[in-house]
Amino acid sequence: MKICILTPRFPVPECGGDLLRINYIARYLKSQGHQLVLVSYTEEAPDLNAAKEIYDKIYTVNRCKLTTLFYSALFMLTGRPIQCGYYYSNQFARLFKKVIKEEKPDLYVSHLLRMVPFLEEANVQDSSIIEMTDALSKTYALATGAKGNTLLRNIYKIEKHLIAKYEEFVISRYPKVVLVSQSDIDFLRSSMNNQLTQSLELHTNGVEYLQQVSNHIDQQKICFIGHMQSLQNQDAAIHFVNDIFPLILAKKPDMRFYIVGAHPPKSIQKLHNGKNVFVTGFVEDINKFVADSCIAVAPVQIAAGIQNKVLVAMANAIPVVLTSLIAKAIPELQDGENCFIRDDNQSFADACISLIKDMNLRDRMKERGRKTVIERYSWHSKLYGYDQPRTPRTER
Repeated sequence: MKICILTPRFPVPECGGDLLRINYIARYLKSQGHQLVLVSYTEEAPDLNAAKEIYDKIYTVNRCKLTTLFYSALFMLTGRPIQCGYYYSNQFARLFKKVIKEEKPDLYVSHLLRMVPFLEEANVQDSSIIEMTDALSKTYALATGAKGNTLLRNIYKIEKHLIAKYEEFVISRYPKVVLVSQSDIDFLRSSMNNQLTQSLELHTNGVEYLQQVSNHIDQQKICFIGHMQSLQNQDAAIHFVNDIFPLILAKKPDMRFYIVGAHPPKSIQKLHNGKNVFVTGFVEDINKFVADSCIAVAPVQIAAGIQNKVLVAMANAIPVVLTSLIAKAIPELQDGENCFIRDDNQSFADACISLIKDMNLRDRMKERGRKTVIERYSWHSKLYGYDQPRTPRTER
């Protein structure tokens, strides 16, 4: 088939879990013999050569900030998600219609809900897959007391009602809607008429990792991995620095905490003190950068979906301490066996200290964690059947 993929952000460099996922979906589709047409926004000079290693044809539109503000407000006033307006433009709509006419795709993939309005205007619902990834209504409902970007937090408060309605609209209208977590599917089914949720399909994330794990372990290095534009990651990093890390430093004052991820806002940048908290921003090879870490932490309190940060760390033989909220998305996780699952600050810190002090415990945990992820979370196995569209709905 010829498959057209719509993305709100140009997919290279892979500076976030969303871009990593859509590129692995594209690689899987390519491995099945399909021809891929990418239609994407860009904000800077795109690396077309890198993208051409995955996509056969590429069409782009530059984002306009004035257009972004106008349509964000318009969509909000008309009861549609702000993010759909944020990523809407007439120029993109015209380009997409041109691509439909010239390329004649057999199947369309919308990367995230924010690109769905273009499918609606083009009336290609029955030949479309919605790569929804996460239940955003679940995330936004948890974000009320989040730490981090104040503007983003306030937008979430407005957006949670709009996105919940839009999720229901999309799920009931499109034949195939993909999520990465069974717990998200269960959440959506519990909040909707079960007959309307038959379009939901599970394709969890896979993981990439270093074939050879690092022999050198930095005994003082703790890492947190995440795209830092995300309010969920901002909240988790601030929570760890303010509430958990001091408890660790009280026992192990030489520890260093690295916040690894692209686009850290000022609220995250100001955590950097050059002594025991470091904010790296984007790193070229995240696996190599974190490979020598003693521990990876994921104190996430606002989340939906499956967290790449957990899979990446475990696959690279880094013991993980995480919260139960995100542990639910990876059913193979077992507290005390291949990870530590802790929710309150003191027990979270105690688990970290145990891993720091006990080399045998750390070695046992990292070996079991790596084995679990490598055996169960290959991208190819998790995306198998992604290109098989479901029968279109007869009623809308």
